[in-house]
Amino acid sequence: MLMISYHLGRRIRLEDAARAFVDRIVEKAKSDMCLTLGDGWVYLFAFGSVVFIDVDAPKAEVFTKDLATYVDGETERLSDDVNVIIAPESKDKVHFDRVVLQEVNQQKLRLLSLVLAQSTTLEHFEQQVEGLLDRAAAFTDAIASGGTWRGTVKEMMGFLGTGLATRRQIVSNLAILDSPDIVWEDPALDTIFQEHKANFELTSRYRTLEHKLRLIHESVEVLVDLSNTRQTHVLEMVVVLLIAVEVVLAFIGHGS
Repeated sequence: MLMISYHLGRRIRLEDAARAFVDRIVEKAKSDMCLTLGDGWVYLFAFGSVVFIDVDAPKAEVFTKDLATYVDGETERLSDDVNVIIAPESKDKVHFDRVVLQEVNQQKLRLLSLVLAQSTTLEHFEQQVEGLLDRAAAFTDAIASGGTWRGTVKEMMGFLGTGLATRRQIVSNLAILDSPDIVWEDPALDTIFQEHKANFELTSRYRTLEHKLRLIHESVEVLVDLSNTRQTHVLEMVVVLLIAVEVVLAFIGHGS
């Protein structure tokens, strides 16, 4: 059984989607919803990702187009997948390239889908942050090589705001370090969740993003300080120039 996740956009409006697909709803929570799709299922997550379970590619593509009406801030589509093997004689176990389940139920599918969706959405943020880091590096590298930076404080504040907004979206939408409620009282489900999360390295990837965002923030603060200093020097030069002009005019007036 193949599970494949796609990151579609900044947000999926679950309430609107629920009204549109009301006859397919299997279960619905505040942040996610499961629908039937052919002989399989699809999980919708409010943070912008969907996970298809045992759904062939044509059906998934048609559904994605139908869902687009309820997706805000569409982005480049990113995907990730995992194979799930049903083995009644085996114990539940997460491996590097597959997940083995003794039996399938909705709780297990929801947990596996959540991690897969988080991984796909996290990849979207990783690309965003990498782009921000490249921009910050271009500014600081120009200064380090003895050049000058021609940007404005307004430009840097906008850049800083983009970085902070990205960080807010990561924290509010993914909640990667938190376990969902359904694992609190079920050690078996918690084991599956923790193993699956570790397999996709969600925690370490999240912390790497946090570190990169701090670097960006610190770089921008330095550039803003440099810009303010540069503006102060320009103002001082203008004042000196004006005083010099007044002195020259005074001499000319005195001589005449």
